[in-house]
Amino acid sequence: MTKQVVILTGNPTITVLAEQRLDHAGVLEIAEWVRAHRPDCVPKGGFEDAYDLLPHDEYDLPHNEAPKGVSAAVRLLNARLLTDNEVLVEIAGRKCYDSFADKAGKKTNREYVDNIASMDPMHASIFYHAKMTFFFAGVSRKFSHQFIRNYVGSDRDEEGSPSQESTRFTHHYGFYIAPPLIVETPIALKEFERECQINYAGYNKTIDQLRGLHVEAKRKEIYEAAAGILSMSAETSFVWTTNPMALRKFLKERCHDAADAETFRFARKLAHISFARWPNLFCGDDLNKVRAELT
Repeated sequence: MTKQVVILTGNPTITVLAEQRLDHAGVLEIAEWVRAHRPDCVPKGGFEDAYDLLPHDEYDLPHNEAPKGVSAAVRLLNARLLTDNEVLVEIAGRKCYDSFADKAGKKTNREYVDNIASMDPMHASIFYHAKMTFFFAGVSRKFSHQFIRNYVGSDRDEEGSPSQESTRFTHHYGFYIAPPLIVETPIALKEFERECQINYAGYNKTIDQLRGLHVEAKRKEIYEAAAGILSMSAETSFVWTTNPMALRKFLKERCHDAADAETFRFARKLAHISFARWPNLFCGDDLNKVRAELT
């Protein structure tokens, strides 16, 4: 007997799996190059730590100097530790102009990246060095088709690299994604669940029939033949590695009420996560509308 399907009606699963990490020994190698080739960039105390290459420490501070009457210790209580992705983008930009340490103009990571993001045209090349990897689940095959159709390719072209769940090597587990409009309509949701149960039963019946008729067939051959029976509402999952430029493109286009409803729901959650984790990589006026609509 085919198991009862599970209908998912809420937000998708979006988890950060990994992000770019600095090799501090490598950063100090850049510092040695700067010492030999750009002595005017060397700070008074010399280079002892990777952050000596920059005009700030590892904290994300909103201003160059503490407000009058507020100690540095109190100020640091409200500070955020910069991510390596944010620092990497800054180092890449500063290398273009050798604006390191004491020679640096913009004094905080936020100021520096915001200045680059506000250029017209944007000095986008530095953003491609940062990488972030997500795990996505609780999304439909319809969503993944649109996502991969529009946003996957070479990540230098503002896209990303997916590793999606295979329907050729795995037996689908009977989870389906209800479209938001159907979720809002109880009668339609009940009918949707009924149709999904029929769909899943047909999928499993085809697998059983093919196993009986083609005893020599490999498992992957049977699954690939049956996979096309699964509806576009069947759940899928995948890992996606991307960069800030790809995310900016996706969020600007899909955090918009003209987007497909499931994609809009997904994009808003992805925006919340990305803006919270790497805020300095998503500054710039082009994302003002997205930020405003999230609040």
